[in-house]
Formats: sequence, C-alpha cells, structure tokens
Amino acid sequence: MRRHTTPIGLALLTVALLGAALAWRESGAQDVGEIRMGGFAPITGISADIGAQMKNGAEVAIERANQQGLRIAGKPYRIRLTWYDDEGKGDTGLNVVTRALTVDKIHIGIGFISSDVFIRVMDEFQKHAIPIVDCCAASMKIGDKIAQQKMQYVFQLSPTARDMAVSMAAAVAASVKPQKVALLNENTDGGRDFSRVSREWLGANARGVEIVTDDFVERGVTDLTPQLTKIKRAGAQVIIGEIYGSSAPVLYNQWAELRVPALVAHMGATVSAQDFIDKHRALMEGSLINNRWWPARYTELSEPTLAAYKKKTGVDATNFAVQAHDAAVVAIEGLVRAGSLDVDKVAAQIESGTFTLAWGTRKFQPLAEGHRMPIETVIVQVQNGKKVPIYPPTLAAREGTKYVTVPPYAWEKK
Repeated sequence: MRRHTTPIGLALLTVALLGAALAWRESGAQDVGEIRMGGFAPITGISADIGAQMKNGAEVAIERANQQGLRIAGKPYRIRLTWYDDEGKGDTGLNVVTRALTVDKIHIGIGFISSDVFIRVMDEFQKHAIPIVDCCAASMKIGDKIAQQKMQYVFQLSPTARDMAVSMAAAVAASVKPQKVALLNENTDGGRDFSRVSREWLGANARGVEIVTDDFVERGVTDLTPQLTKIKRAGAQVIIGEIYGSSAPVLYNQWAELRVPALVAHMGATVSAQDFIDKHRALMEGSLINNRWWPARYTELSEPTLAAYKKKTGVDATNFAVQAHDAAVVAIEGLVRAGSLDVDKVAAQIESGTFTLAWGTRKFQPLAEGHRMPIETVIVQVQNGKKVPIYPPTLAAREGTKYVTVPPYAWEKK
C-alpha cells in the first residue's frame, strides 16, 4: 500500500529539516572558539594620533590571523579584539583596564603608549593573572617593576628609554659634535629616563660636552617659551628630548618663532610619522628623530605587514604601528604555542619563545631581567622632507646616506 504525504505532512517535514539544519549550524558555530583580546591605547586625547597608529597596526595582525585560520589544540578559534580608550590618563586607564579584566574578562591584552599609565595599571593584569604585552610604553621602571615584583604575566616589547636615549646620544655625538647640549622632556617616567640616560651616556662617552639645561614640562604643554628662551640664552647647539602629542607642533613653532639656533633631536613619538613631517616640513628640515625602526626586510613578515598597513590606512606604517602589530603577533603565538587558554602556559610560552616579527626575530629577557625585549633603534634626519637614516653607522652605510650639517635653520632660509 502506497503512503501519501499530505500538505500538512510536508510542512511538518520541512520544519523538521529546517530545525535540524539550524541546530547543525549552531553546533558548528559553537565549535569555533573565541579569544577575547583587549587593546589599550589613547583613542582620544592629546596622543590620539599615536593611538590610531597602534590600533591599525594591531588590527593588521588580527585580521591576518583570522583570515588564515587560528587553531589551538586542534580547535578553530577567532580573535575578537576590543579597544579600550585610556586617553593617556592614569585614572581613565585604570577604569578601562578594570572593565576589561572583570566585566569583559579578556584572555590577553596588548597596547599602552604612556609609561605613567601602564605603570599605574600593570598590577591589575598581574593580580588577575592575565598576560599583557606592552607594545609602546618605554620607561625603564616597567622592566624594573616586573623583575622586582616577579610579574610573570607582564611583558615589555617596546624599546626602552635606554635603547632610544643611547642611540640618540650616540648619533648626536657622532654627527653634530656639540659642545653644549640642552635636555627637554615631559615630566613623565619615560621623560625622566630619557634625561638620565642621555646625561649618563654623554658623560661617559662624549667628554667635554656640557649639559647646559635639563628641563621638564607637563604633558599637553601649550607654551614652551620659558624653556626655549633659557636654552637659547645658554647657547645650546642641540636640544635632545621628547615633547609629543598635541605639544609637538608647539615645540617646533615656538622654536622657530624664538629663532633658537639649536638642532632639535627628538625621541620620536608623534614627530616620526611621515604625515607629521609633511605638515611641518619647513620647520623640521635638518631635525634628528628617533625613528625606532627602519622599514626593511627583517623577516618574511616585514614586507607583507607594511603592504597590509598601507592598504588599510593609505599611509606608511610608523614604529608604533609596527610595535603594536608585533605585540599582537606575540600574544597570538603565545596562545597557539600554549595549546590552550591556560594563562600560566601562555605566559610561559611568551617568556621562553623566539618570535618572528615584522621588526626582526626577537625574544624576551628572563623574568629576573624584567621581561624586556632590547633592540637598537634607528636615528633619521629630515632631509628635503624625507626621513634619511644616519644611525647606526651600519644602516647608514648600507643605505648610502649620511648626516647633513645644519644650519641653515628654517628661519635662515630664503
């Protein structure tokens, strides 16, 4: 006897099949795990320009990992990167970190440019046992605190203030050969480190060089007239230091207005970006800038990263973009190598691993040495509106470039 399917029966069958398909899809979706990564940067505020560079650089790494497919212990995962705006302020940073750790419950974190902010919040990551890879905060106190307090979940990928200050002092001594130097920095942990290390290096390696002024100003300063007037009166031939964010144009504009005949040797935050140089080209001609890195093929990851960043943003990657990218790669690799989301396994893999990054093949120092990742930084000079490497000597020789004597300064040109 033949069985006939009624319209009602067909409808019920269709519903059943759809239900089964939806259940299968939901089951498949649940099979893809989610890694919650927190990114911390000044999305707004006086350092928002650097925050944008960090954000785009990290996202290049995350987008690549998600496109290629990420597996941990054989299970597929996707990374969900959430950005938290610390505004470059300690209280705000503490608030967003607390939310990330206690409400959003991130698995791992990357980011930070302000050393003062990071030093304020790094205890929270340690207390909650969440690995954090600092991409851009440079204070020496970070590594010191990591070592002293045995903070096994905290890592400093950023070049330190020592790395940058030593490179700049050496470049100034070798190229400018000044007799009188002025130090001008922000009154932050990083700024104080820049001053101290510059003094120490010049005292030990450039005998006869006199530090004629050593001033500190608050972040976001809008008037540098007192400091620049003092520097001019003291007869300094070079100003070494870092005034960045919204205060960077103030430095150059007032330097020119007061006609201070001293070469600006800047540690690089904000002013190392090519769009900043393009905007202030006339004033910046001849300046020395700590570019931190130089675009080159350090590893097989370097060129694809630079191309992806340029495609994403329309501009070339800065050192902060590359450092944020590399911090994200370290975080991802730590998770993959650990084979789980277990924080102790992830931290152990980050500490012991050697990583192929856009800025070379690198590894962290042991916990007892502060989980730092030392590297030699690159000093460039602005020549005809372009960044030209002059230090280290090996790089300058390879590129066929050299320091061009200044003056004339901006106001001396016809």
